[in-house]
Amino acid sequence: MRIRAVEWNSDKDNAEEWSKDHDAAGHDHKVVGQLYVPEGTGPFAGIVLCHGFAGVKELLPPAYAERFAAAGFAALTFDYRGFGGSGGERGRILPEQQVSDILSAIEFLRSQPEIFADRVALWGTSLGGANAVVAASREPGIKCLTVQLTFADGERVVTGKMSDQEKAKLLSTIQRLQDRRAKTGRETMVSLADVLTDPQSAAFYERFADHPALDIEVPMLTVAETLKYKPAAVLADVKVPILVVGAGKDSVNPPQESVLLFQAANEPKSLMMLDEATHYELYEGDYLDQVSTRQIEWFEQYL
Repeated sequence: MRIRAVEWNSDKDNAEEWSKDHDAAGHDHKVVGQLYVPEGTGPFAGIVLCHGFAGVKELLPPAYAERFAAAGFAALTFDYRGFGGSGGERGRILPEQQVSDILSAIEFLRSQPEIFADRVALWGTSLGGANAVVAASREPGIKCLTVQLTFADGERVVTGKMSDQEKAKLLSTIQRLQDRRAKTGRETMVSLADVLTDPQSAAFYERFADHPALDIEVPMLTVAETLKYKPAAVLADVKVPILVVGAGKDSVNPPQESVLLFQAANEPKSLMMLDEATHYELYEGDYLDQVSTRQIEWFEQYL
């Protein structure tokens, strides 16, 4: 296996609201990635890996990229704009922009001489799984899709356990922050440590807190983007085979979200549920072996 540093320009910028509301520094379209190439001369089928909330290409996705490459698939990991080595406004999490980056990653991978341009798939984890679903709904040339630990409806994930009073307070806070940004151009920024507060995410952050890519702040208004993000709504437009993987003890994106994604998907589809796993346990050990083996089987069947 060979690992090659790559970069390209993501000019598929459909994030019109983002472009209007932020300064020219946010328009840097550079995206950086790592391409894992199997041994041999190729060409190879390719997989674009889409990481989750505030993630970077060096954390979590490589465990899967290495296994996919060992199985004979070229695997591309990358940083969304605003994170890691990519350009753009630091910490800005806008799903529409991230989907644009995924579509540009697909184009980049197809352009590489060692890749079969008509044999490219998507893999997404957590928020990256939601992004991958939306990207697949817009890119009919994708051959198949596998998502894990993701959600069907962002509003339900964020507010599902809130009382009416708590939800109303959250919406009022969001409106106040939006009004402030509109009037002053300023936003309230918070560290990842202040965002990743559920026990599973807090333990993950503590483990990797020394990684420089995690020393970043994100806008409080990121929650507003999450509330309106509903990948299940576009699944009718995803016409390719989809494998959904969920974790039974996931406190970030509850397992029922995986079930609802699966139910909304077109055939052919499959659901893999690991009843005892938590949100961050699928990247190492037995769970990694189980999930990557099933996903490789999926890619071998449909890619």
